[in-house]
Amino acid sequence: MKTHLLVIGLVSLCLHSGAYALSPNQFTSLEYHVNTGVASTLPYAADQLTPDFTNAFSFITLEEELSIKLVTFIDTPNRDFNAKHINIRVRENVTTPRKSKITIKLRADNPQAFGELSGYKKAEVDYTEGNAAYSVSYDLPYSPNDIDIQHVNIATVFDIIKRNQAMWDIVSDIYNQHKQDLIQTVVMRTHGWDGFVKDKRFNDVEMEFQIWTPYYRKPRITFAEFSFKGSDGDKARLDEAYQYINQQVKAVGFDSSHQGSKTNSTFTITEAFNQ
Repeated sequence: MKTHLLVIGLVSLCLHSGAYALSPNQFTSLEYHVNTGVASTLPYAADQLTPDFTNAFSFITLEEELSIKLVTFIDTPNRDFNAKHINIRVRENVTTPRKSKITIKLRADNPQAFGELSGYKKAEVDYTEGNAAYSVSYDLPYSPNDIDIQHVNIATVFDIIKRNQAMWDIVSDIYNQHKQDLIQTVVMRTHGWDGFVKDKRFNDVEMEFQIWTPYYRKPRITFAEFSFKGSDGDKARLDEAYQYINQQVKAVGFDSSHQGSKTNSTFTITEAFNQ
């Protein structure tokens, strides 16, 4: 109940005319995550897949083309944004710079806890280990020429956020109170490969394999996962695909040093934040 009240309290401050309370059927985007380890099948921060890896995860075919992104998150050392269930992410798309974006994401335990929102980009349900996590996100594009993701100018990020009134309403109170305290997490390098499951029942499901590693290789840790997306109209079949993929990954048997949210894990490994 405390979580719900916090989110509802935040959203009540952010209303525009025309905003409506969210219902479960508005969460039309589904994303499924299966954490994994890679053991010795890939070198650290691998930029290409190896025969050992493809043999171990033989249930999936991945393309050779690599997608590279750099990701960092912004908050105060005491996680004041997180206390209101807000995440702020800056993501540079190294492969396709024009797709770089700043994202504000609200999280809650269930759809009703969001209260009234408008102008959002996506209402999504993430499934990890069978657990559902609800989120509503807002995006703004930016140019990597304007933001050096390795040394983020916090004021520049929020100047860009001000261009979207709905996004600014969400963060403005905390920003104005704590702007002198805001810092970024370690920068995570993400390497991703697209592909598909070989099983004909699910071979139209677009898969992605990602590995996240700190850009400066400290601490020396890897977050690895398989993921795929779909719409709520196809949920029954997507659930079946998730069960199959989860079983296949577990059968490989590689221990994962990471479980759950990559966002939370990134904050955890960043020493400047109070855990």
